[in-house]
Amino acid sequence: MRNTRSLVLGWGVMFFVVALIACAGGLFMLKVLPPIDADRILRRLPAPARQAINSVLFPHPDQLPTPAAPIVNVASLLTPVPTRRATWTPTTTSTPVPSLAPSIAPSLSPSIEPTATPVPAGAVAIPTVRAPGPTQAARSTPAANEGIDVLLTTARQEYQGWNNCGPATLSMNLSFFGWSGNQYEAAKFLKPDQEDKNVSPDQMAAYARSVGFHALHRVNGTLDVLKALLRAGLPVLVEKGFEPEDDLGWMGHYELIVGFNDLKQEFIAMDSYLGPYQSVPYGDLDRYWRQFNRTYLIIYPESQADTVAQVLGNQLDDATMWADALATAQMEAAAAPDDAFGWFNLGTNYVALNDFASAATAYDRARQIGLPWRMTWYQFGLFDAYLATGRYEDVLALADATLKVTPNIEEMYYYKGLALKAQGNVSGARSQLELALKRNANFEPARAALATL
Repeated sequence: MRNTRSLVLGWGVMFFVVALIACAGGLFMLKVLPPIDADRILRRLPAPARQAINSVLFPHPDQLPTPAAPIVNVASLLTPVPTRRATWTPTTTSTPVPSLAPSIAPSLSPSIEPTATPVPAGAVAIPTVRAPGPTQAARSTPAANEGIDVLLTTARQEYQGWNNCGPATLSMNLSFFGWSGNQYEAAKFLKPDQEDKNVSPDQMAAYARSVGFHALHRVNGTLDVLKALLRAGLPVLVEKGFEPEDDLGWMGHYELIVGFNDLKQEFIAMDSYLGPYQSVPYGDLDRYWRQFNRTYLIIYPESQADTVAQVLGNQLDDATMWADALATAQMEAAAAPDDAFGWFNLGTNYVALNDFASAATAYDRARQIGLPWRMTWYQFGLFDAYLATGRYEDVLALADATLKVTPNIEEMYYYKGLALKAQGNVSGARSQLELALKRNANFEPARAALATL
């Protein structure tokens, strides 16, 4: 009996150990070598299971570290300057567009031009939805399409692979113009490290130019700007906050806006996470878009350069755009003084206008209120402000806090390298900049900084 009990106990312990090793190995593989659609696998799990897995794989604080020093004189940041105007004025004459001299890639089909589909009020327009691929679930189009003003229907839906929101959304945008590549082709340039959590709008603009298009990265967008570009036959790629129903918390996200419906007060978006032709209420879009300073990217062929210039008007001028963005942020921070995103936008706009002291104070206020812990995955103006004002320890603390949770963001190594260089630690700076390039060999700021050492 004792031998039997010992045998059963021994086998039980062995089974438990093997199961534990298997679970640990599975979690390790999920974290280190995730399958392309691991995010969708996690979404299908019950909420308690998702929360348990996330707590093991991605332990994180609730928000970014707050500044140690007291914050003073924030009210002065909200004083409007009379010459600043938070306005957008479309022009009726052509304004020169910056020459981008793109090289045409073989995969580009220049003969395919975008078309807008205006729909009279009361009519019904059903967008063309391509058959889903083997890893895609079929998605329905909006059930009731009455009142659609514009709907652009030729972009190809792509569901994002692991960490691939940026490349997938860019691929959808490019496909509208006949580009035949896909998100994985774009990701080879945009994020060679599969675990990289962020692709910036500037990186996507650079890739779009490399395959033969013009691309403009703008901020301080408005709903009217989006509508005007859609009427001109151009989809618009926006960067926004995102809170999926997956217990994952706040994060950044890209969407391709392809239509709007004034009757229902909503935009229509191609979404790499949610699916094609998503209805996005105007208020919801602006709420989350504002969390990224209302950043947008316009990709277009040479034949539509004059159209883009006419639609954007004075917003083609960087100085005007940033001054208007600052005025917008001042008004919004004054109206909601406890909103961290408003103060963060204020800091970003001050950085663009080279007022780094004001920017640092605005960022301090945003951190004091509390910023989502993923904020430094996507927006890096606070690092520029702290570097310019000699606050190197803040740069290092924020970068280290980010890397502790997510060691795959090349920008963090880059900013650590700049801070260490400023402190006179040349060997440490070199090491960090080399790590940035190891994560992303196409990250040119790190290469340029390394060349100065």
